[in-house]
Amino acid sequence: MRRFAARRSAAKRSAARRFAAAAAAAAAAVLLGQLLGGLPAAAQTSALPGSAFPLVLDVDLTPNPVCSGAVHGRVEVYDPAAAKAGATVEWRVRAGEKQLAGGRLAMTAPVGTAEFSIPSDRVPAAETALQVDARLTASSGGHASGHYGKVWRDTVRQGCDPVRVASVGDSVVWGQGLDHDQKFPYLTGQLLGRETGRGHQNMDYSISGAVLDAPELPAGNDDAACLRTTEKQDPDGDGEMEFGEVTQQTPDVFCQLEKAGAQARAGGYGLDLVVINGCINDLDPFFGIGVGITPGSQNLPEAVQRECSGIGAAPENPAKDVPYFSGAKVGYGGRGMQAAIEKAHSLPGRPKVIVADFYYALSRSSSPIPVRTCSTPGVAGTRLLSCRGALGRVAERYEQYTQLANAAYHQAAAAANKTSTDGPYAVAADGLFTVDNAVLARDSKVWGTPVSDPAFPLRTRACPELSATPAQCLTAAVAHPDIEGARQYADAFLLNPWVREWFHLPRQGPRAQLNVPENAPAGGAVRMSVTVNGKPPSAGYRYHWYFGDGTQRETSEAAVTHAYDRKGPWLPRLVMTGQDGRKVLVEASGTLTAD
Repeated sequence: MRRFAARRSAAKRSAARRFAAAAAAAAAAVLLGQLLGGLPAAAQTSALPGSAFPLVLDVDLTPNPVCSGAVHGRVEVYDPAAAKAGATVEWRVRAGEKQLAGGRLAMTAPVGTAEFSIPSDRVPAAETALQVDARLTASSGGHASGHYGKVWRDTVRQGCDPVRVASVGDSVVWGQGLDHDQKFPYLTGQLLGRETGRGHQNMDYSISGAVLDAPELPAGNDDAACLRTTEKQDPDGDGEMEFGEVTQQTPDVFCQLEKAGAQARAGGYGLDLVVINGCINDLDPFFGIGVGITPGSQNLPEAVQRECSGIGAAPENPAKDVPYFSGAKVGYGGRGMQAAIEKAHSLPGRPKVIVADFYYALSRSSSPIPVRTCSTPGVAGTRLLSCRGALGRVAERYEQYTQLANAAYHQAAAAANKTSTDGPYAVAADGLFTVDNAVLARDSKVWGTPVSDPAFPLRTRACPELSATPAQCLTAAVAHPDIEGARQYADAFLLNPWVREWFHLPRQGPRAQLNVPENAPAGGAVRMSVTVNGKPPSAGYRYHWYFGDGTQRETSEAAVTHAYDRKGPWLPRLVMTGQDGRKVLVEASGTLTAD
């Protein structure tokens, strides 16, 4: 009888575990459906992607800025329907009100390419907005010329020494959902170019979905072999991913760096800055929540150490055969962020390196998700609690990943600087995001639907054509930084003291010190203060405290208390704003751990 009772008890526990896993799976599926596809009809019909075509996919200007001689350019026009019809498009390049170049292009393939030159005497002396667009020409059948499609925006100016920025990484650095001139690496270069008076040029090798390192692609981590491969997302073969909006795990970040170096050497120029990120796609897409778990992702701290730091991978990839989209299929193990930083600094010009800290894509402040997805007819009682609990765990796992990955980035930058022979050159820089900036939170700065971003028209055509997972590709912009979020990244980068020192930018405030203890009891009040030469700053400052756990507070006092509810480590930051509006960023010298 006791054996029967034990078996029955074990059966109940097994059933409970299956129910919990099923509830978590259902919750995660509901979550993804809500984030990636569950939109009201009005939202789905509000976008008119066809009006963007013919779409200018990319414009390369070489050189830009230019000292003397002509600026040589190449425009790529994307319009699969025009190619199918054998149509011709006319394109134009304008600076302000002046047309600098133009021509006609027979669309014999979905992507058509035309070259142009801008004489030196027509290149504006000061930074001027550049606009490139295209339209269908009038047909012999009597159809009038079509409307001009979406405008590609950039800037052009005279100059001899632009701030050259290369971007490498995944969808965050790529800027999923954003136009070329709205992405934070571009904006960072633009701000640096304006403050230094040098102008700027951005070369983008990143691609949505990229893993940090795919150890066997190419075999044996032979990065130079990447130069012998071409990707369908790179139709002109220059290494920059014109279709980086279309998700794919490769080329990994190390291959992207290889391509950036090859293009710089071929062009005879050096890079000033590399903006880099990576390793989130090397993990399970659900961060170990109980649905389709990629082996090795259940323990998130160990997974982050393995993928972001390059420590602790098993000899065999246990995730290579998982039956769903996961970067771990190719990105399990491999090199970590320190090796990527060091490779970036080895590129021509010995560029400085900004590692872009991760932001809060999803957080516990994303309250509409559990309310909306778990309060449906038929979901009640234990199932309702399980649904909300599973969704809460998803949010907590995203917060935990943000904290762990950012700590790994900082450790990698510090380690790279420690072994440097030419001084500190790397910094893990934060966009100063909080949990309230996550998807569907009260101050969200990420895309909340898959149809409201500027790149949605491109995805409607390119994802079915180029992606192995078109449904995922179509909705990939959700929870990525929107226009305001990207601007926040760039503005925060320009506050970073290392960045300002590297580019010889003037200080905007006093040399202050953020005083934070190394350890504190979890749940207890932690006192923090800022001092200048050991004394409180002069009167008139406003203090914006970022505690490192996704929360923030504004005060008029130079000291504050805060309680941490988890272990950490945490890296507090402070932005001081003077009466003249100038801001200075102060970071704690080390991390804080709550015990």
